[in-house]
Amino acid sequence: MTLINCDIGEQGPLHESDRALMEFIHIANIACDGHAGDKESVAAFRALAEQRGVRIAAHLSYPDKPNFGRACMAISDEDLLAALDAQLALLPGVKLVKFHGALYNQACRDARLAELLAGWLKRAGVSGVLAPADSELCAAVYKLSLAVFREAFLDRRYSYDGTAGHLRLVSRGAGNAIITDVGEALAQAGEITKRGRVNVSGDPARPAWKPVKADTVCIHSDSPIALELARKLRAELDQTEKAAIASGVRGNIRLVKPGFCGTAGLPAYGRQHIGVSPGGAMDCFSLRRGNLMLGNPEGSPALEILGPPEIEIVMPGRFVLTGARLEAFLHSGGSEPALLEHSRVYEVLPGDRLTFGGKSYGLNTYFCFRGSEAGGPPPGEVLPFSAVSGWADPQGRIRVLPGPEYHCVKQPGDFFLSQWRTTYKMDKMGIRLAGEPGLSCSMGNMISGAVADGTVQLTPESPIILLRHRQTTGGYPRIFNVISADIDLLGQYAPNQAIHFLQVTLEQARDFARQKEAALDKLRD
Repeated sequence: MTLINCDIGEQGPLHESDRALMEFIHIANIACDGHAGDKESVAAFRALAEQRGVRIAAHLSYPDKPNFGRACMAISDEDLLAALDAQLALLPGVKLVKFHGALYNQACRDARLAELLAGWLKRAGVSGVLAPADSELCAAVYKLSLAVFREAFLDRRYSYDGTAGHLRLVSRGAGNAIITDVGEALAQAGEITKRGRVNVSGDPARPAWKPVKADTVCIHSDSPIALELARKLRAELDQTEKAAIASGVRGNIRLVKPGFCGTAGLPAYGRQHIGVSPGGAMDCFSLRRGNLMLGNPEGSPALEILGPPEIEIVMPGRFVLTGARLEAFLHSGGSEPALLEHSRVYEVLPGDRLTFGGKSYGLNTYFCFRGSEAGGPPPGEVLPFSAVSGWADPQGRIRVLPGPEYHCVKQPGDFFLSQWRTTYKMDKMGIRLAGEPGLSCSMGNMISGAVADGTVQLTPESPIILLRHRQTTGGYPRIFNVISADIDLLGQYAPNQAIHFLQVTLEQARDFARQKEAALDKLRD
């Protein structure tokens, strides 16, 4: 669930709006006498937060109350850290920090300052920080294995710095920096939390989308729409969480026969630096498509079926089968088993059972479920893969980009001429290919380096394509990388299946990724 954070205590301990906001937020960033606040307001809002079960973050800034912490200061590192020590001392025991104003913005862009602050956080015993996902501060904190609550803003407009490749908040000095319409702010919240994107055009009528990752969204307490926005957004998030509890397979089904299956959700990125792979479903597109057809959150856990189980329904609801086409039958109320249509929403009651036959194509089938109490679309909707597959290569080829060691391959074009097949040496970590020998790399031994979803490693035996459950580093040449749009297609390759490749450009790869998300937009709208 996305958390609401709010800057609190900037207007005194008795400020009614701040006190009212505490009813609707998850994290209170309490001003600690740097840009605003004082010992009295810190104590008052800490007590109120603890009373209402709101998590506390220390809101730290340049020691500059006259400018509300919004102006950069010519201050030595020693003086800055001493000021931060004094501010944090007002909230003893608090392990979460958010920087404010100019210090926040500067740390997001300046790698040296970000590393200075990250080191101070580590030494101060702070365990987590709020920061934008694509910022220098986020990167510096990750290096020290501290937690990051990736943050986005609801009452501020965004721009995109193409040179740096980063999202930026529009400067407060610009005329269109602040969002003052609750409807627009809620719409921005929906785009951020549900679709992972934000408009950078400055014009809601003509959006230009850029991706954004957010665990928490900020509402500034001094915004004229703060209280109404927080109240409405909290109601939406609570409803989404309630629906999420009723969605997914956990607690809603029972496996009469286990088959070969398990629950799967979306990959969890952001921990590779500590050796944890993303994991998640083998075919996330099928998982997301099934959940969206039911009205579930896209990442609701589904049953990923490799070997057919027998399923008994425990709670009333609806389900859909996506991914690999698996013959399926519904046994309901003593009637004859009904053959089910793939990618169609069905309604079921407790005691109903599903049995399965053989697969006609693909490898991993997804059983997505939504409880009746969560509401959602009526049964009967059909959306086959063909209706949303316009982003895939029409000839079924897997598209790749050159990898870091591409130029060490003696004849890289041979990779696309070879008759490759998948082998039985495949699992959730990767797929070993078999084909014509002769592809070789001239670089000799190499130091192990980072690998990614879809990295194609050239081993002495044959190439291996790494999947989402892969290791995080590897010591074989990384000659190609499957584009992100096609990673899910690899999750449907069975052993001994022919596989063909096509090299594309980076811009083409980005365009295919956009097309893939646009296909899912048909279900989101």
